[in-house]
Amino acid sequence: MECLRRGKDQSVENSYQRCLAKAMDRTHQLLREKEAAPDYERIHSVKAILYAAIEQAGMETDRLISAQELLRELLTLVALQADPVRCERHEALKILGELTTRHHLGG
Repeated sequence: MECLRRGKDQSVENSYQRCLAKAMDRTHQLLREKEAAPDYERIHSVKAILYAAIEQAGMETDRLISAQELLRELLTLVALQADPVRCERHEALKILGELTTRHHLGG
């Protein structure tokens, strides 16, 4: 199951990277052209790719913000280890597991 989840997460991340690269490349090509008449179909195509890249960047940002929130919670729980409570230790281990699963980190 973890293997499938990793594949899906990597696929989303790779999809974002491909979309971003494609958007940048197509935009660069469009801006380098010096045609007398604008190619509205091509402009529309580049705009569509840019919209897709913006949407995927938002999803990537949400994923990273989620990781940041988990890391902050983990920091708080680790700081409490000076006065360890079994429940807090269990919660910290649960968060570590979630981060490991979401971000393909070794355990």
